[in-house]
Amino acid sequence: RISGSVAILTQTTAQHTCPRETSLPVGMMFSKVLSLSLVVGCTRLQQAAAGLFATSFAKYPNYTGSLKVTGSVLIGQAGMDTVLWYKFSGLDSACTGTGNGKNNSCGVHIHAGMTCAEAGGHFYNATEDPWATVIYTASSGQGKNVVVKTGKTQMDNKGRAFVVHDVDGVRVACAILEEDKAKSGTSPLYVESFSKYPGYMGTMVVKGSAELTETVGYESVAQFLTFSLMGADKDCSANAVLTQNNSCGIHVHIGNCSVAADVAGHYYNLVTGTTDPWKDIIYTAASTGAVGSSITVQIPTNQTNVNMKDRSVVVHDKMGARIACGNVFTTKTTTGTGTGTSIVSGAPSGSVAASLLSALLLRLFFPLLA
Repeated sequence: RISGSVAILTQTTAQHTCPRETSLPVGMMFSKVLSLSLVVGCTRLQQAAAGLFATSFAKYPNYTGSLKVTGSVLIGQAGMDTVLWYKFSGLDSACTGTGNGKNNSCGVHIHAGMTCAEAGGHFYNATEDPWATVIYTASSGQGKNVVVKTGKTQMDNKGRAFVVHDVDGVRVACAILEEDKAKSGTSPLYVESFSKYPGYMGTMVVKGSAELTETVGYESVAQFLTFSLMGADKDCSANAVLTQNNSCGIHVHIGNCSVAADVAGHYYNLVTGTTDPWKDIIYTAASTGAVGSSITVQIPTNQTNVNMKDRSVVVHDKMGARIACGNVFTTKTTTGTGTGTSIVSGAPSGSVAASLLSALLLRLFFPLLA
């Protein structure tokens, strides 16, 4: 009996998380069973499909108080973390940023239920409730890039109830999270790879891919960006304090990556847009610099994807410096995300594992037949 073990070394990508070892019987010859224990590339994660939003807030069922909350919620994804943006009016004025110590005081949370009538409890997959500390301040009514370690994907969160609480933790408003759908008749744009930004002399080498989808935004024509990276700035963690312009940013820029001067600034409709919609779009990196399957909230650029092609996506470090650049194309010319590393050239996938297995079988069986 011949046995062995092969490891394909990878890191998290948009589609995979590794390693995962599987026992795989692969054949029998001359009464000798050949068995290999093979790390079969990577386990496929539930892919982030799109940004989520909710705008149709109404009084929570059976709530009899005087608060009338209106506003919007946007949900993005960073690996297995949920990224929350919100903008409300009509909140409880007693909520000053700390709550009053009661459960759910001044909270804004995704709940497990698929209707407001049966919203259930908070929605997460963790040992402790990550929503317990998510609290709003009524005076501003806003929050951006609030990272909640839910262990849930966009596909998990889609269709769930989003609930707003008052200072005493009472449920006062609710809406259902909807998916940002691609605009009919449009096609995604692709960044197949990243390279060092022209003139960047630092040590970070960013690899990865991105996809830009046009959606009918609730405010204007918008896009959401799906991406995964390796080699990004590890200081761009979920709890990093960002003080510089473009800190940990990932943005579409005006020009392509060939010459630094051509890249220019963020791309959006300057005529209709008074505020740069890209300035708060960021990535969240692990301690290795890996950025898992991520998807932004909708970005109100007031530009169509037709105008986005042949431009660039730029990655910034924590200090806001431009460290990587990828050109935006209308079609994919290669397969795979290009974000994995393995002992076999190419993206980590089941096909790589199959190819490796075939090579091993040839090497092992031919001597037996000789």
